[in-house]
Amino acid sequence: MILRAVLTAGLVLAFGLGVILWRLADHDLDRRVSAPFGVSVSGNLVSGTIWFPDDAVIAAVAIVHGDGAQDRLSAGGYAPLINALLDRGIAVASWDKPGVGASGGNWLLQSMSDRADETRAVLHLLKERFQGTAIGALGFSQAGWVLPSLTRADADFLILAGAAMSWQQQGAYFTRMRLRQAGLDAPTIAATLAAQAIADDRAFGPNATADDAPAGMTPDRWRFIRQNRGAESRQALMALDVPLLAIWGAEDLNVDPVRNAARFRQALAGRDAPTRIIVLPDATHGLLKAPAYNWQLSEDWSHYAVARFLLEGRHAYAPGALDAISDWIEGGYEGD
Repeated sequence: MILRAVLTAGLVLAFGLGVILWRLADHDLDRRVSAPFGVSVSGNLVSGTIWFPDDAVIAAVAIVHGDGAQDRLSAGGYAPLINALLDRGIAVASWDKPGVGASGGNWLLQSMSDRADETRAVLHLLKERFQGTAIGALGFSQAGWVLPSLTRADADFLILAGAAMSWQQQGAYFTRMRLRQAGLDAPTIAATLAAQAIADDRAFGPNATADDAPAGMTPDRWRFIRQNRGAESRQALMALDVPLLAIWGAEDLNVDPVRNAARFRQALAGRDAPTRIIVLPDATHGLLKAPAYNWQLSEDWSHYAVARFLLEGRHAYAPGALDAISDWIEGGYEGD
């Protein structure tokens, strides 16, 4: 009996360790074939990596970052996504933002048009490398003001996750949700948002100077917000001729999923290019499982959430999220 118990415990332990190692493999990209690349944009060399699937490449996608000083792997957060795409035969390109990692320049000096030029340069590199293969871009959050200006000359498909149509409306929603989580009541939130709108107009308006920047904000960040806070993608979406999958998490705390999905439907209605719009249940701004990972900023994550993400890997994503993205890249838009 004792021997059987020991053997059983050993088997259970071995199985548990095997599962952990299997899940941790989602964070390992060193085992994948890859190649560095660089593109020159506005006089700066932007550096990144292309990862290749083990078998034939059926499509290639460029990952376009959201806000912040992100490197090509977003501090490792992209690894499970990239591995999941590679397992579907999809090559993946991602790069360090200007001034981050191996890339020259300064991302805080970029307009959304500059970011589109940067994305366009990477897509054209992919078109040369993977001739005859579908090429597209997968953009998160702030990329919603970047990708809509692309055309069929640049990409065969686009995917936007957690995009907002209006920069300023997105900022108000972000603040509203933050105040609500802090326990403030509706009248206090409304008054706070009204006061913030006035303060923002003073700090970032046409007559503002760097001296008007909010306390603690760097001059570069102030310039970035002042340059881009008028971003609004409606007109670009109405003219967009590229197949588009737009997806939001229903529990998004950063971008209003219901309002923006409705506005996207309206702007994209009647166009010839295929369109799919999804609001995914129980999903976050980054399309992760909301019950476990719903914070507005990654630095707010609990230690438990970080450990769970390491153990879950691609399974941290909400059910259906990765399949919706991969299916679209594989050519799902061709049947719409």
